[in-house]
Amino acid sequence: MGALAHPQPARAEQPLAPAGQVSAYELILAMNTLRVSYGLPPLIEDPIINAVAQSTAETMAVNNMSWHIGNVRGRLAAAGYGGGGTVWATENFAVSWGGMGIDEIMAVWADPDHMRPAVDPAYCHVGAGVATYNGKTYYILQAAYVGGQACGSGSPSAPGGTSQPGGGSGSGYVPQIIVPVQIATPDSEGRVYHVVQQGQSLWAIAVAYQITIQDIETWNNISRNVPLQAGQKLFIPNKNTEGYATPTPRDMVAIATPDADGRIVHEVQPYQTLITIASAYNVTVERILALNGLQADWPLSIGQKLLISPGNVTPSPTLSAIQRLTPEADGKYYHTVQSGETPLWIANLYNIPLADLMSWNGLNNNSVIYPGQKLLLLVTPPATATFTPAPITATPSPTASHTPAPPTMTPTVVAAEPPARGFNLGLFFVIIVLVIGGGGLLWWKLPRRS
Repeated sequence: MGALAHPQPARAEQPLAPAGQVSAYELILAMNTLRVSYGLPPLIEDPIINAVAQSTAETMAVNNMSWHIGNVRGRLAAAGYGGGGTVWATENFAVSWGGMGIDEIMAVWADPDHMRPAVDPAYCHVGAGVATYNGKTYYILQAAYVGGQACGSGSPSAPGGTSQPGGGSGSGYVPQIIVPVQIATPDSEGRVYHVVQQGQSLWAIAVAYQITIQDIETWNNISRNVPLQAGQKLFIPNKNTEGYATPTPRDMVAIATPDADGRIVHEVQPYQTLITIASAYNVTVERILALNGLQADWPLSIGQKLLISPGNVTPSPTLSAIQRLTPEADGKYYHTVQSGETPLWIANLYNIPLADLMSWNGLNNNSVIYPGQKLLLLVTPPATATFTPAPITATPSPTASHTPAPPTMTPTVVAAEPPARGFNLGLFFVIIVLVIGGGGLLWWKLPRRS
């Protein structure tokens, strides 16, 4: 991605998101609130990171992507961040239909990989972007730092590291004063009331008490669209509050009960990740991904249902993906990319090396594939197994056991030869009866001898 001219910091008042939608500013504020709760200084908002994050959100939205574009540090450096220094960066994204609340987004980002901007002291700068296309909203947050450069020592976005007011890059802007939340002590009746301090947000209070913003709104009859006031008293529901369902604690998963057929479906709760869910059910993350058609970097959403076990189902034999291929007019085979598919997923689908797939299609680590794009597959599908009947083997016809109707004339019976010595007398003996005038031979069984 090339350098962007005159990037502007993301602010809550900018039209980056629909009315009532979470803005880029709120993403930064929420991440910094979480970071301060871990005893780290807030990240400094950077205009170039903001511009790259916004461009990323728009690109992913227009192309209906469900995976990272890749090489975030390279894109930031190309846009001018770091002034030629070694850039290190991480990127979080979430996507939803109809929008998500800030508590839902931060719950999606609660796993170790997405928590890096909040817990890693090395990160210094932050930017965010939000874009909506065809009803689908993408939320992007990027955090970065420059190797060998202390945070606040100069401007990584300007060549030569010229210092700027505030000790940061770009505007040197920190969203607002963030005041860590002190947990209130329950009163004599076990009820908890929190007194809002200057600079505290609903998200900060929700994080501290391990509840959702919606819980605070519901139990206090307030709206997140109305700013909190210093000194405002908020009732904080807990497990002892009648009518309140306590959210699932971090890293704890309530195991779902199998149905009559042994099928297990898990409903995702706040702060749960694929790793914690897989661990709770003693299955692999790969197993959950395969059963639900997911990719490892797709974010989970609160309330999402995941199939953990299909139950007592006997799978029907099916053709492999490569056996289902049909050559096109040029005689070659192609895969049509669907939304959410990645080159690695496609390579695994056809059991081919990823390097081969990339080479056949001129792709590299920075390439982006799009829904509807056709990828060349230089493969020869194996022949589908067909049933070939075994050659017919001639089987001797058994001796006829039926007794024909007796002839009309009286036959002359010729005495049979006495059995040879040592012959098993328990066997049937056969005599040949010559039918006088009958023109044939008849085979008769004599009674078993004792």
